[in-house]
Amino acid sequence: MRDSKGREINYLRLSVTDRCNIRCIYCMPESGVPLVSHSDILSVDETVRLAGIIMRAADIRKVRITGGEPLVRKGVSDIVRGISGLHPCELVLTTNGLLLRSMVKQLAEAGIERVNISLDSLRDERINRISRRDVSLRNIEDAVAAAFDAGLDPVKVNCVVMRDINDDEIEDFIRWSWETGVTVRFIEHMPSRLSGDTFVSRDEIIEKASVLGEIIRQSDSGTAGIYSFGDTGQTFGIIAPFSDPMCSSCSRIRLSALGTLHSCLAEEVGVSLIELLRSDAGDEAVSEIVRGAVIRKPDSHGGCVHAKMWKIGG
Repeated sequence: MRDSKGREINYLRLSVTDRCNIRCIYCMPESGVPLVSHSDILSVDETVRLAGIIMRAADIRKVRITGGEPLVRKGVSDIVRGISGLHPCELVLTTNGLLLRSMVKQLAEAGIERVNISLDSLRDERINRISRRDVSLRNIEDAVAAAFDAGLDPVKVNCVVMRDINDDEIEDFIRWSWETGVTVRFIEHMPSRLSGDTFVSRDEIIEKASVLGEIIRQSDSGTAGIYSFGDTGQTFGIIAPFSDPMCSSCSRIRLSALGTLHSCLAEEVGVSLIELLRSDAGDEAVSEIVRGAVIRKPDSHGGCVHAKMWKIGG
């Protein structure tokens, strides 16, 4: 389906929980987020049904399971299995990796084809400071290895780059990606709980990476620009929502665990679908609301100043 600007909308980011087992400094307050009742969250069956309605209404071909941290959601494998049964062209997962090692086999069997793992430092003390939890690089490397063993290849690792926090690790991350076989993607820090002084631009990231060799921009892959070191075959990605906005080609819509449809990351209120679902509205009535939300998708995110990533599956 195309929106009013002619953009093809074919990608659903499906948040299955707003809870998380870490408290990253740029995402959540240290005390966590306000807890909502289980009755206010879509059940497993409701999640699958509503995802199916959205997929058919907007001709969605790619679904990403997100959170919060999706692996803390009870029944997440059942959700994955249900979504897989709807036959998207691509079914992927974003996770912090802490629970992945023990769950990856069942997730792969349920239908997950690929994973993105969040990791913002290669140094244990920094990982702990950023996540506010006792997390080690070994935890994440074990998750990466388990994902490869389960056939979830490529494994992508996402690093939010923050000035004076981890921006001196860009070269290290690239070398580490060569050693482990992961695909590293650096992400410009969007407005959050940290000050604007932490922002590191795409050009600065490229400059820091260039100590490893001449860098050539190869292509765009979804939201990421792909860069290579000459003809070596070694690549890395940069997601640059400010230096290189992707709004003009954005293909995403988002469904929160509360059953709210967001046509843009900056659309904090969204359209509630859970009430329609629970009032026995037919699939076509819900589909009409979905199509209307897609048509009204904003031109751009406008900086996402108020976006709560943990709430709507950033």
